Amino acid sequence: MTEQHDAIVVGAGQAGLAASYHLKQRGIEHIIIDRGQPGETWRTQRWDSFVLNTPSLANSLPGKPFYPDTPRSFETNANLISYLEQYADEMELPLRTGIEVKSASRATDGTSIELTTSTGNFITKNLIVASGGQNVPMYPAGADQAPSNILSLHGGTYRNPDQLPDGAVLIVASAQTGVQVADEIAASGRTTYLSTSKVGRFRRAFRGSDVVQWMIKAGLMTHTPDSLENPEDQFTTQPIASGVDGGKTVSLQALWRSGVKLLGRFEQFEGNTAVFRDDLRENIEFGDGFSTKFFGLINGLADKAGAPPIEEDPADNVDPEALAINAPTRLDLEEAGIATIIWTTGFNGDYSWINLDGHSMQRNRPVQTNGASPARGLYFIGSPWARTRASGILYGVAADGEEIARTIAEALDK
Repeated sequence: MTEQHDAIVVGAGQAGLAASYHLKQRGIEHIIIDRGQPGETWRTQRWDSFVLNTPSLANSLPGKPFYPDTPRSFETNANLISYLEQYADEMELPLRTGIEVKSASRATDGTSIELTTSTGNFITKNLIVASGGQNVPMYPAGADQAPSNILSLHGGTYRNPDQLPDGAVLIVASAQTGVQVADEIAASGRTTYLSTSKVGRFRRAFRGSDVVQWMIKAGLMTHTPDSLENPEDQFTTQPIASGVDGGKTVSLQALWRSGVKLLGRFEQFEGNTAVFRDDLRENIEFGDGFSTKFFGLINGLADKAGAPPIEEDPADNVDPEALAINAPTRLDLEEAGIATIIWTTGFNGDYSWINLDGHSMQRNRPVQTNGASPARGLYFIGSPWARTRASGILYGVAADGEEIARTIAEALDK
């Protein structure tokens, strides 16, 4: 017999758990289902030494503080997973694991939604998709032409330097994952090349507070898409900062000083040769300019707050020598000793299983307003900029889950 529910949440990561919490608070009957365990993506798509890039003070789910005794800590992946497990248990959320959703379509009554899953069918009045936007590995054009004698793997499957064959490593893309993986592999003693791109960066600490604290104080986390001066900003790559070593600034020039060999943006392969743009200087200057502009804006707020002076941070300093690097635009992979290429080029979400009139995608994100899809009874949580700047990170899912629960409660008249 097909189960029927007032709401079903698909995905038991932080977004799904937050949504389930708020549904329960409002007395809305529901279940939350996941193909794996709570935080499945965190379990399967992170490297061994991964730590969060946001401090604990910004990572709490509703009703349970996140490591409150160490608010400025950057917790390990294992500690995050433990927190999510404890959260589901302590909040007594109606979680069912080991259920893979195959499709969602309109039920025969014309209003409900029918889910086809690995364990049978479900009918729900409301479907909250919390399966996240980090499911499908992305590769740049030409990645499939990598020489067959070189190990080519996505950043989501990288675990540690010891898993790689002997030899040098080429990492493609210098966003959050790329710079941290490059830092780790270079520190292990391997020759490491990093193909860079235009990505903003943050100082980790500024005038006594973490950058995330300043973003919260400045109200930047609550910015909505329609408040942006340039709407394209919601689609740009997130600025980089690292939680490694208790939190530190990461810049291309700092990586270069540590021994990482910097290259321009990857273009293509020509046989055994990798071709790159001649844009390394532009990419370094882009990161420097982003940091200078951002903290120039924050500095006035810090003055009003009576914050201490700016700390010395060599990683944030403009480096004329790095700007003068004559990076090759062609790299013979055999001569360079490259044995591994790691594509740290990100992920997209998989929403192909949703077959509902009114549901559509725009630039790889589901079309929605404050989490609500044009398709009746369909909601999304955890997508970048769904409601605010914080929607795609731990800090934002509590507020987004509350808004979706409120909307569903109104629809159900609860």
